[in-house]
Amino acid sequence: MENLTKNVFSNDPTALGKAITLIESTKKEHQVLADNLLRNCLGNKTESVRIGITGIPGVGKSTFIENFGKLLVNKGMRVAVLTVDPSSNETKGSILGDKVRMETLSKEKNAFIRPTPTSGSLGGVARKTRETIILLEAAGYDVILIETVGVGQNETTVREMTDFFLLLKLPGAGDELQGIKRGVMEMADAIAINKADGHNINTAETAKVEFTTALHLFAPKDNGWSPKVLTCSALENKGLQPI
Repeated sequence: MENLTKNVFSNDPTALGKAITLIESTKKEHQVLADNLLRNCLGNKTESVRIGITGIPGVGKSTFIENFGKLLVNKGMRVAVLTVDPSSNETKGSILGDKVRMETLSKEKNAFIRPTPTSGSLGGVARKTRETIILLEAAGYDVILIETVGVGQNETTVREMTDFFLLLKLPGAGDELQGIKRGVMEMADAIAINKADGHNINTAETAKVEFTTALHLFAPKDNGWSPKVLTCSALENKGLQPI
């Protein structure tokens, strides 16, 4: 256990993966070891910027995160990505396997990607996401991106454990009026209209105006932050810089 802890502190990706697997284990003997590991990591963890990213399936979360992650790595930051996927009823493992879809980012030396099944957990995150964040901060990652499972109006848990909550939307999806409902939109610190490219550019600009209007229906945030609405194209790597 001592060697595992030291290797996590030195940012050994293999050790980090083993440590995450350990804390995710439901075996009693593993839980004791996991508790000791987490106590050690709490004393060594650094401050990170935690960004939650959500959106409906098909909005382009994986493409957005990969290109945004590469942008951060190119700026000299160490980036960790936690992708929370639906669970298989048969194996209880991750169905979508977002790490496969972030092939370029996964090859970066200063990037770490960990797909995790929800295993029945609600709130858009996995059962041990909080504990995994502690490990990543002990390993010295500067930015932690948490991609939720994308369950729509039930992303409350991930909002509570992040510093910034980004909601990705599709242009012309017909959900602009969702702004009048008290749901995931009122939790968002920013809304990015993704896939603003090709014939979608004008539609995306229209959606930006409508979402901006909708946000005015919500009460001001306690910290005084005014949510922003942006357009971007993760596919063409446009509009990611200001986010």
